[in-house]
Amino acid sequence: MLGIQPAIDQNPREAFEFASEHGFHHIEILMDHPLYSIEILKPNDVLELKNCYELEVLLHAPATSTNFISISKIMRESSYRELRRTIDFAEKCDAKLVTFHIGWNPGFITARGFVFPRELYSDHNYRVITTEMFRFLKDVNADILALENTIPFDESLRLAVEFLIENTDLSLTFDVGHYFCKGGHEIFLKHFDKVKNIHLHDNDLKSDLHLALGDGKVDLNVIPRDYKGYMTIEVRDVEAILRSKEFVERWMG
Repeated sequence: MLGIQPAIDQNPREAFEFASEHGFHHIEILMDHPLYSIEILKPNDVLELKNCYELEVLLHAPATSTNFISISKIMRESSYRELRRTIDFAEKCDAKLVTFHIGWNPGFITARGFVFPRELYSDHNYRVITTEMFRFLKDVNADILALENTIPFDESLRLAVEFLIENTDLSLTFDVGHYFCKGGHEIFLKHFDKVKNIHLHDNDLKSDLHLALGDGKVDLNVIPRDYKGYMTIEVRDVEAILRSKEFVERWMG
């Protein structure tokens, strides 16, 4: 089930028309984009386009305005309100899945350069994920939510996410580009039976570049051949989308 995130310069109708014209199965709406924001786009608009072009819809929850591992309790609470609002939007427009990011911890500019003291966040991350996120997932339809591998995972993050996988109905989105350049995401391969969506893009194995597939060094063979879920091209450029589609079709044989 191959789909796309819209190109950055496509409005919703243009994106659905493009996806339909080129034989894609679904669209994943990136809700950080101004034209696709929950403040602008309405569920009925999405339903109309979905039915008109006969495409399934996935949502990518806002990631720039949410941070579930923020040091600020107020920011974390606001993040959960935003995610709950996204779930409500998904239910109203019959979206099949909501991908979300876990958030991030900041590094610091110092006299000796950029410093990221991961050990300062370890206990905090484990605690807020296994308490606050766990409670949230127990209170909503967690099966519609898919946590994406985004930031590098240390042992505390790995253990916290494994706790969620084993104790809730949380699904996963496996970002193959992030897997090759972020580090620590082997837990997603270990629990691939929980993966419902795969984000497809390429890079140089060092930076998160979101290149067209084939323009970098990412190896799609890390994806199990028996995977039957959604695969979403995440390059957000028309020409790169079409080249990536050709690459995936050759890879699938």
